[in-house]
Amino acid sequence: MMTPRIMSHRGKGPSGARGLTLIELIMVVAIIAIMMGAGFLGLLSWLGTDNVNVAQARLRTALQVTMADALTHPPVSQTTYHNWSLQVVTQGGVQYIYVCTGSQGGCAGNVNPANGPVQVRVSTVPASVHLTVNQPPNQVPLTCLAFGPLGQPLLAATTPASAAAHACFWPAAVNGEWTFQSTASGSNAASVTYVF
Repeated sequence: MMTPRIMSHRGKGPSGARGLTLIELIMVVAIIAIMMGAGFLGLLSWLGTDNVNVAQARLRTALQVTMADALTHPPVSQTTYHNWSLQVVTQGGVQYIYVCTGSQGGCAGNVNPANGPVQVRVSTVPASVHLTVNQPPNQVPLTCLAFGPLGQPLLAATTPASAAAHACFWPAAVNGEWTFQSTASGSNAASVTYVF
């Protein structure tokens, strides 16, 4: 009678164990690089969209604050230059949206009423974002918009002959409304529209 023999593999490591070959390592690194590149492009796209969304939100808030202030704190003088205004000024590569107590421009940083229009509120917008009013062919850069004592846009058509060149007025409305567009171009292109 034969007895079964038990085979043992003492002292042996795992069979067939080996490291990565150079080709496999290069493939792994290439795949990681492609995934990181795609993620970076996605990040650029997201940054562009985020920048225009932030700019549009700040512009919308500034318009609402300016209109509310014109309604709740009417100017003492009803002349063209004493209305509330929203002004976009570029300084040192940064765009600033100012809400001002006067509509003749130049309120940036001024808190003394004796020196002219007073800065009431300020927020920043990335320099890469272009702010415009209306759609082509009536599109113009956003610079300075004034509100009358009743919180209504002060139209360019009402500009008196004595108005200074830098006084704030709205362009003509298109189909009864103004379209504010925040646009970033280049690798992080994006655009957002707000109708007032």
